[in-house]
Amino acid sequence: MTFTYPLLPTQVEQQKMLEKRKLPMRSSHAIRPLIFLSLSIAMLLLFPGTVNLARAESFAGTVTVGVNPDGIGVDTSLNRIYVSNYGNNGTFPSTVSVLNGANNSLIATILVGVSPAGVAVNSATHRVYIANYNSSNVSVINSVTNAVIANVAVGTHPSRIALNPATDEIYVTNSGDNTVSRINGTTNTLLDNINVGRRPTGIALLSSTNTIYVTNSLDGTASVIDGKTHSVIKTLQVGNDPGNIASDSITNLVYLVNSNSSNGIVTLINGTSNDLASTIGVGIFPSGIDVNQVTNKIYVSNSGEGTVSIIDGFTLTVIDTVNLAFGTTPGVVGVNTVTNEIYVANGGRKTLSVLSGRSTGTGLTCNPSTLSLSASTTCTAAVSDLSGSGASTPTALVFFSSSGQGNFSSANCILVGSGTTASCSISFKPTAFGSGHQTIYATYSGDTAHMSSSANTVVTLNDASVGGTLIPIYSHYSIVLLSTMFIIGTLVLVLYSRKSGMKRS
Repeated sequence: MTFTYPLLPTQVEQQKMLEKRKLPMRSSHAIRPLIFLSLSIAMLLLFPGTVNLARAESFAGTVTVGVNPDGIGVDTSLNRIYVSNYGNNGTFPSTVSVLNGANNSLIATILVGVSPAGVAVNSATHRVYIANYNSSNVSVINSVTNAVIANVAVGTHPSRIALNPATDEIYVTNSGDNTVSRINGTTNTLLDNINVGRRPTGIALLSSTNTIYVTNSLDGTASVIDGKTHSVIKTLQVGNDPGNIASDSITNLVYLVNSNSSNGIVTLINGTSNDLASTIGVGIFPSGIDVNQVTNKIYVSNSGEGTVSIIDGFTLTVIDTVNLAFGTTPGVVGVNTVTNEIYVANGGRKTLSVLSGRSTGTGLTCNPSTLSLSASTTCTAAVSDLSGSGASTPTALVFFSSSGQGNFSSANCILVGSGTTASCSISFKPTAFGSGHQTIYATYSGDTAHMSSSANTVVTLNDASVGGTLIPIYSHYSIVLLSTMFIIGTLVLVLYSRKSGMKRS
């Protein structure tokens, strides 16, 4: 089954979306989970193994780092998080904190330049690049040894960094002289400086097109740089005070925050045409932004209200807003795709806020794995919390289906367990199938804290005397499921209409 990304809304449609955001949305927020659950369960049974139920992320706590964290990067191959600690804007060197992504414990503190800000990580070469704002250079760290191996002089007041793993080139915005420095990641030498707009701040790179995007905060523009010619090929007007920026090379979209917008705006750029695509309303004074290309979610910190807006990259709408600890001023955002944990720098403090999506892994075994037509097998699904720090026991349901004809003792089972793993079992008996194989599918529904996951296994059938046609078991449910979905949807809409009518009256 293939999913396609939706077309971006037109400017008229986008204006309507923004106007709708001004209306009370609590009622629609309340019914969306019901509709989502009904559709998801139906899809799980009709198309097993293809649906990933996205669960809500939640605030999991804080992690202690250095003074005034201002940049976050992740070495996904080592599962390490690198946090630049800007300090108190002094003249003394500051530090980078290194966290173990499995449990968020501090494993190293590295002395770098003065006022370290932006962080970029090449997980393939195990190199971490730190922009030292007040010493006008970039520190290069070996993420295996956590030692500084080079310092590269760049422009004045380097702020943010992006890199292209394919070319091993690093790009640094220099907010003090309106340039972008290009560094050779193999030799750790400066290649050249590219002129852009006034006070360049954020930078992101689309590896799919080898294009670099730079926000110029004083001009309200974004410079588009060709990664082959290293020249500016376009300048876009992107609104008030553009700041941090992130890209998704799968969807070819670029997201930037308009930092000084009290109404909260994220501006989208179409990476194929390099034109403005649309805007998305978020919280007050958005600050940091990052993309999880695995889940196609975008995370935006809102410094004016202490929240994080979560954007669905498929629908390009805000699907959740997570409150951080009281009094928090969130800044830059970094996503660990290994654990699906989101890190948010708390401005002026010595902590990161951690949001956990609680990634899970599902395992499935059927015993016996070889059986005859008259026999049955017991299939056990085990679901584990893989999120690392603060991992908990998964709850809720596991749904089962088969590629061939047969009967399950139940369509689902309820997880039971302790620690970080829970399991449950059902039995399966083939009803009309000759020699061959059937694939058994198990899909964990997810719960309020844990994201869904799935697994499958093959059982071998050795009764050649009975023939049969491969009829997916889920096809028997289609009429019932579609009818049920229609009834549930109708009831929900009726209830919602009545509730809306009562509010208007």
